[in-house]
Amino acid sequence: MAVVEEKPVEELFFDSGKGKYEVTKLAIEWIKVVKDKDDYNNLSQTELIDKALRDVLSGVATYEKIEELKKKTVVATAPAQKQEEQAQENAEQ
Repeated sequence: MAVVEEKPVEELFFDSGKGKYEVTKLAIEWIKVVKDKDDYNNLSQTELIDKALRDVLSGVATYEKIEELKKKTVVATAPAQKQEEQAQENAEQ
């Protein structure tokens, strides 16, 4: 089995052609939507940032993908929020 060596983040950054502010913004947004997923929730902060940067620079994390995941999260949490609101209303009565 061949070991695939990862490129340094600096090299990925220069190869991507994206600006540092765009990469930073995308990485932050990406972390917000994936931090609770299995591949990400056991990572340290340093590892999480490195993985997010690599995802952005390799094209895994895009504005479109982030928006798609945000919509899925909102749809999935809506029923739970509604139940919580009803429980609070019942408790107040």
